[in-house]
Amino acid sequence: MNAPNWNDVEIKLYEESLAAINNFSAEHPDEEVCYFAFDSEPYYGYVLICFDTSDNSISEAKLSAQRSLRRVTEFIQTDCDWQMAKSTMNSANELPFTNNTGDFKYQGYSEVNFEGWQEFAGSEDYPAGDFEGADDYLEGNMAIIFWKVIDRLIKEGRFSFPRMASPFFAGYGFHDEDQVLLRMLNW
Repeated sequence: MNAPNWNDVEIKLYEESLAAINNFSAEHPDEEVCYFAFDSEPYYGYVLICFDTSDNSISEAKLSAQRSLRRVTEFIQTDCDWQMAKSTMNSANELPFTNNTGDFKYQGYSEVNFEGWQEFAGSEDYPAGDFEGADDYLEGNMAIIFWKVIDRLIKEGRFSFPRMASPFFAGYGFHDEDQVLLRMLNW
């Protein structure tokens, strides 16, 4: 099995992202866009291109805040134990916007596929890190690609929606992990 050609991956993801931005802008000119993000499970060779709107983001943030409040209130009233207090409070971290692509209004607006990644990840050729705690090979390389693609889209002024929120967010997430907010624009 051969490792991905990361230059080709970057070019393909950039081109697909640009097409998604242009298509989304044409299809949803009245939606105020507040977040662009990649959602990926590299082992399965896909990247979802996701968009969120300001209305949806605020609505989801309110729901998340309500769930967090219930969880912490219950903890304080019933299980209040110093040994779990910090982790319970950290899990209740509230944000004024949704930071989970699964809650985006347009999660998976488009999908970019990379053939052979699952087979490569399961092969003997799959690189292991040089030290304990090293990042996974596909995830580490994709984090770099996500940064490069988002940075290029910003430098070229490609995030120019008919209605763009202030501020506007750009980031990525690996499936079932915390979202990484890479950039804030349009302050």
